[in-house]
Amino acid sequence: MLRAAPFYLLFAAAAVAGPGVAVQRLLRLRIDPALVLPLGTAFAAAAYWLSLVAGMPWLFVVLVGAIDLTLLLPIGWRRADGPSLRGAIPPLLALVLLLAVTQYRWNRLSSNGEFLLDPLVPYDTAFHVGLTRELTLGYPPQVPGVAGFPLGYHLGADLVRAAALRWARVDPYDSISRFDVTLGALALILALRGFGQRAGLSRAAVAVLPFTLLAGDLAFLFAPDPRATWWADLLRGNILISLCLANPVIPALGLALAALIALSRHEAGEDGHWLWLAAAAAFAVPFFKVFLGAHLVLGLGAAVLLAPPGRRAGPLALVLPCAVSTAFLVLGAGGRTVSVTLDPLDLVRITREGLGLPALSGAALLAWSALWLFASLGLRIVGLPGAVRALRGPASPVAAVAAMALAAWPLGLLFRVAAPEMLPGQRFVNDAAYLIEQGGPLLWIFTVPVLVSLASAYRPRLVAALCVALAIPSTVQFVVRRVLEPPDPLPAPMVRAMASLERVSRPGDVVLQRPGARFPPAPVILIGRRVPYERFTPYLTQFATREALERRHGEVFRFFRTADAGEALAIARGLEARFVCLYGADRLRFDASAWPVVHSEPGASCLRLPAP
Repeated sequence: MLRAAPFYLLFAAAAVAGPGVAVQRLLRLRIDPALVLPLGTAFAAAAYWLSLVAGMPWLFVVLVGAIDLTLLLPIGWRRADGPSLRGAIPPLLALVLLLAVTQYRWNRLSSNGEFLLDPLVPYDTAFHVGLTRELTLGYPPQVPGVAGFPLGYHLGADLVRAAALRWARVDPYDSISRFDVTLGALALILALRGFGQRAGLSRAAVAVLPFTLLAGDLAFLFAPDPRATWWADLLRGNILISLCLANPVIPALGLALAALIALSRHEAGEDGHWLWLAAAAAFAVPFFKVFLGAHLVLGLGAAVLLAPPGRRAGPLALVLPCAVSTAFLVLGAGGRTVSVTLDPLDLVRITREGLGLPALSGAALLAWSALWLFASLGLRIVGLPGAVRALRGPASPVAAVAAMALAAWPLGLLFRVAAPEMLPGQRFVNDAAYLIEQGGPLLWIFTVPVLVSLASAYRPRLVAALCVALAIPSTVQFVVRRVLEPPDPLPAPMVRAMASLERVSRPGDVVLQRPGARFPPAPVILIGRRVPYERFTPYLTQFATREALERRHGEVFRFFRTADAGEALAIARGLEARFVCLYGADRLRFDASAWPVVHSEPGASCLRLPAP
């Protein structure tokens, strides 16, 4: 981390913060610090995407350099009114401390040569690491772990990581586990404080609001059950785990709030092209998290319908570009292997299944669902009346956030968003949970003023202690488990084999290996090489059909089962493979003694396929 930090800081300053300031100055706007990082992140992603599509990698440097040079133009430096930057320091320090003890120590090389994988959702982290490396090779990227299959996905955060990898040599594991999480936390803190002030919250409420990123729900009610492993993730309404794992929902939330802050300034009559800026930010949101794009469209649409006739133009100017970009992703390649179906209370059933409880139906299921909803909302229940009142308020950005917060739980409990089919032995993952997760921090915006009012009207220390007692147990449990949890070490021989393979291969080369599920594919995550098939990622049917994946698995299986060297060579060349890697007790059934050896030691070996 210490070696990579200076390079990442330079990258973040030049490619993210610089453009975030420059865009506002070029539009003759007062600089709003809450918009700098979200706008700069969107600019960096767009610039890198253009460089990939055009096949001109240097275009990213040209675009970033050109906009940074505009900072030298004789345009006035004026800061927009808003909460102080000093007030963001305490919540940032609290989040950095949390990340330091729970996140920074994972996904790195140890002194004995092992790679210490984070055991919490390692497949998702590995997928984004592989995707980041894919985005240094060309566009469109291929599905990490299934070479040759183009990927349709919201790529915003991964594009920025790929730019950092290509131009600052920042490893994607460093980005995800250390740098992105910190920058994302800062961006979301500033955006929450900025939007809180625009929504009319008191100074005390604005100061408290970013601390809600650390708050949880009432999942500790299930603490007596030992199968309730991660309280913060049990009832889906908390942002904590996504914040610690650098999930794309974090930059997407920052962008959404930035768009609404800019819309608020436009509606307040401030000088400059705030509406253009708001529309551009809203357009970018789905490219970072398509679920939040759809959620934002819903909120803005509600604001348009509920606003008086003379106040509809502003939210309408945002809902249209956001709807277009959301539709582009949903109706494109990424939406063909994902289905949205009515499945009421599926998330409740998933929770019961995870706790090992028997299935319920009828009135018993409804009663347990009411308990689930109460516990998932937690303290945020007291914010529901304020959110309902805000729907009819004069400020359309606040009405949009209120609609998003109020719709989150009903929509999440009503629908199932998942791949229409799964591979044998895998389970459906209902991504409608993201709607609830996104609604969580938004509902806190209406909850915190109520809690602050209660504290001022009654005994402040007592109210604060009660809030902490109800909102912090899930966070404390998360921290304790993360501190005590051991890493999942990728064996040192595999790491050394990848170093040898990197020296003799090119990025994007295909490497055959057994598609076992014990570790993520080492060529993909460590050196940016492709593998024909792997079984570590449990949601590959979101990106390719079950039939195609099973056919590819059969080809790889035949390679490792055949005793005929000629057949094996034909299969490998059909898969465009150039190397074979074996780990642990893996072996080939055919005679490969004539194949050139790239690396050989107990526990890992690599061979090069003979030249045609």
